[in-house]
Amino acid sequence: MDTATYSRRLLSPFHGVQQIIAVSGGIAESMDGQEWKLYVAHDDIISHTGLSEVVYGSWNAKRGLSRSRIRGTMPSNIIESIGEQLIDALERHAQEIPFPAADTYELWLLDEVEAKPLVLLDSALSEESLSPTEYPTWHPGGMASQHFSSDSGSVTDVSNTIHSAAGKRPFAIWIKRHKQGNGTGQHGEHFPVEAFPQLLIRDHWQDNRQHKLVADFIDWQAPWLLQLKLTQKLRKQLEQAAWRRPLETSRVYRLFPDILDRQGLTATRVKARLISDKPPQQQVNEPFYPFVNE
Repeated sequence: MDTATYSRRLLSPFHGVQQIIAVSGGIAESMDGQEWKLYVAHDDIISHTGLSEVVYGSWNAKRGLSRSRIRGTMPSNIIESIGEQLIDALERHAQEIPFPAADTYELWLLDEVEAKPLVLLDSALSEESLSPTEYPTWHPGGMASQHFSSDSGSVTDVSNTIHSAAGKRPFAIWIKRHKQGNGTGQHGEHFPVEAFPQLLIRDHWQDNRQHKLVADFIDWQAPWLLQLKLTQKLRKQLEQAAWRRPLETSRVYRLFPDILDRQGLTATRVKARLISDKPPQQQVNEPFYPFVNE
C-alpha cells in the first residue's frame, strides 16, 4: 500500500500546520497530531452520491476509530476498504509527526517600495493548484478580530499597517521555494532566502509603534509559529510567548519540531489542565483559542 505523509500550512490567516496521511482514495488530517479526521474519495462514490468525499470517521491512538454516519446508499465495500487502509496507515505513521512540509509554492503579498515579500497569503502543493492572484488581501482572521489586543493598537491597526506597506495597488506573486530557502517567482524572478520573513509576516518596521504592534501580533500567533522550522533565537522568543497561551499551546505542542524550554512547556500544560478542570462558570477564558474553519 502506497502511503504519503506530509504537512501543509493553513493560511488566510495562518493558524497552524495540518498533518496529512494519504492513501489511494483516502486521506487523514489532523491539526494537533492527536485527533484525526478521515475522508474517503473514490470515483465510484462520487458518481453514486455526487459527493466529492465522505467522512469515514475520526481516530486517535487511545480511542481508536469513531465511525461517522454516512448518508444514502453507497458502495460500502469501497468505503470500508479505503477506511481500513487509512486506519492501518495511521497506526503505522501517526507517531511520526510532525511530517515534512509539502506546500512549497507560496503566495506572497509584496511590499510596494522594495517589491519584497511582506506577508504570506497562501500556499500550494503543486503548480497545478495555484489560485489566481487578482485583488490580493491579507486578513488577520476572525479570532484575532475578537481577541487580539496590544498597547500599540488593535487588529485593525495591524491590517492597516500591512495594507499601507502593500500600497494602493497591492501585488502578490507565487514563488516556488527551494530547499536552500531561496525562491523563484512565477515570472522567473529570483528571491534570496534573506528576502522571506521567517515568521510569515515582516517583523521589522521603521515606525516604533508599528514595530511593537506587529511584534505583539507575532507573539499572539506563537503556538502556531512554533510548528515551523525556526532558528533557536526565534524559537526561544516564541516559546515564552506561547507559555502565555496554555490551552492552545497544550493542544498543539506535539507538532513542534523542537522544544528548548521543556520545563516551561510542562508548566504550561499543567496550567492548561487546571483551567480545563474548572467548572464552566469558573473557567478563565483563554482569549487566543483558534477557530480553524475561518
